[in-house]
Amino acid sequence: MTHRAQEYDVIIAGGGLAGRSLACFLSREPALTGTRILIIDDAGDHYAHRSLIYWHDKALPLPLVPVATFTSLAVDAGSAQRVLPLTRHRLCLTSSRTVFRCLDDVIDANPHVTRLDAQISRVRAHRGSVEVALSDGRLLKASYCFDSTVPPPGIKAPLLMSGEVRRIRTPHESFDPSIATFIDFRSGNHNPVHFHCVLPVSDREAFIEVTRIMPGRRPGPEFPFEQATSAYLREVWGVSEFSTLSVERGCIPLGIRSSPSRGRHVRIGTPSGAVKATTGYGFTRILRQTQHIASSLATTGSADVPRPSPRFRWYDKPVLRMWKHDPEQAVQFMKAAFTSGDADLVLDFLDERTTFAEEQRLLGSMPVTMLLQPRLWI
Repeated sequence: MTHRAQEYDVIIAGGGLAGRSLACFLSREPALTGTRILIIDDAGDHYAHRSLIYWHDKALPLPLVPVATFTSLAVDAGSAQRVLPLTRHRLCLTSSRTVFRCLDDVIDANPHVTRLDAQISRVRAHRGSVEVALSDGRLLKASYCFDSTVPPPGIKAPLLMSGEVRRIRTPHESFDPSIATFIDFRSGNHNPVHFHCVLPVSDREAFIEVTRIMPGRRPGPEFPFEQATSAYLREVWGVSEFSTLSVERGCIPLGIRSSPSRGRHVRIGTPSGAVKATTGYGFTRILRQTQHIASSLATTGSADVPRPSPRFRWYDKPVLRMWKHDPEQAVQFMKAAFTSGDADLVLDFLDERTTFAEEQRLLGSMPVTMLLQPRLWI
């Protein structure tokens, strides 16, 4: 039996951060008023929401009120911890649930947006359109399909970043709410390598994140996140007594090559390379990417997807392999990133927004000879 294709202007495959962001920004473009948008997602309301750390040096395109905002970073710079001021940036903490709520407020106010709980079985791009087949046999047609769904089966990440965020409360004043502790390796036990971030919301309450990076192709042993957090708080912070308010866990694949777009079947979000390969940070990068796509559709009628610079892929490649083959050396390299003393420059670099001259200045303070080992390139 042949199904007649339902027609839309834009189909968005995946209703996570990238898909919702694009639907939101399309809805906000006056030139795209009346555009028929379909969001296809089979997750419903079952997303595993988590905390989000992000930084920015100008207003975000969303009316977010963060849980906490930090004006200084405490970093593990090797010989000792350093507290570096943030001059241009602010480091912030929010949650994916809050972000989704901001995006949905705009999406739900657009009568031309339809949500569909379904699974996609095939996407086929044609010269001036794209055809989407659902698993139940229905056919859909649109001018564009923007796809943020996971890469096809068989494509595996070389590294996997897994972690736990534990919100705790201490009986005594323990934290400075203006200072975020960022990528702290002072855990005592580095087997396997892991690091912590401490994000206070008051002098007695904080989010404690513990993260480890492991090869993605080899299943590792269950990591004792709770014990690692307790030992870190006790040995580094002198905090031996605390209560746990909430716990969340998750994992992010690192180093997945971006899936190619095919004509009007356009990859967005993680499959397009919007998540930073070596750190897993992607929130503001995804916002910028989807806002740019919506703006280009409104002004030119064509979808222009910003591409990651090949220069930064060149930087990422040996660092990813260092994490895989020699994690202790990767720790030393990460610590050296902050020896320049310019936290704003480091955050710009991690966001891939530095000039070549700025990168030379930053890398000049780091042991770049570590990156020249043949095994990191072959």
